[in-house]
Amino acid sequence: MAIIFYDEEYAKNLPDSYQKDSDSNNFKILEIERCVIKQHLEDIYKIYDILDLDNAYGKTLDYYGERVGLSRGTATDPEYITLIKAKLVRNLGNGTYPSVTACLAITFNCDYEDVYITETDEPCRVNMINLPYDIIESSGMADSDIYTLVKSLLPICIRLDDISFDGTFEFSGSESEYDETAGFSDNEQTIGGYLGYIYTG
Repeated sequence: MAIIFYDEEYAKNLPDSYQKDSDSNNFKILEIERCVIKQHLEDIYKIYDILDLDNAYGKTLDYYGERVGLSRGTATDPEYITLIKAKLVRNLGNGTYPSVTACLAITFNCDYEDVYITETDEPCRVNMINLPYDIIESSGMADSDIYTLVKSLLPICIRLDDISFDGTFEFSGSESEYDETAGFSDNEQTIGGYLGYIYTG
């Protein structure tokens, strides 16, 4: 026979010979234990989650920055996370196309397929780097800061002309098709797609 344990109300696990109503001492003592254990587990999960750089904030994020030798300055938490990632991946890149693409994807927390580079026939020159528009909102950084950061991830002497931020706006193929992330937006941009644009440094 399976044993059932009531983890939301410990008093229910007592035999029926014990008083188990909410006014009883049994209930109160066991409820204290339940709350302490629950809080303890929540604290452990928070510590575990904050080990992920994407979940770090405040002073914990400052510790991450100190470990990589990067001071926060006036950067907000999202901006600082992006800067720390860029600092970390910069040492992992080897200058190849896949390496640069991977560094950009990790830094801006997007899929590898969302990042691509348009090269030119001229040596040491990249015509355009395409990034998803969402990174502007998620990173909290200005266009010029993103451009500078992207340039820092490229190999030395590589010239970058433009950054293209790919929007999500598109027309549907039929009248009955509906997509909250692709069509026209409402006044507050709670639904609808974003227009992309090109930033020239």
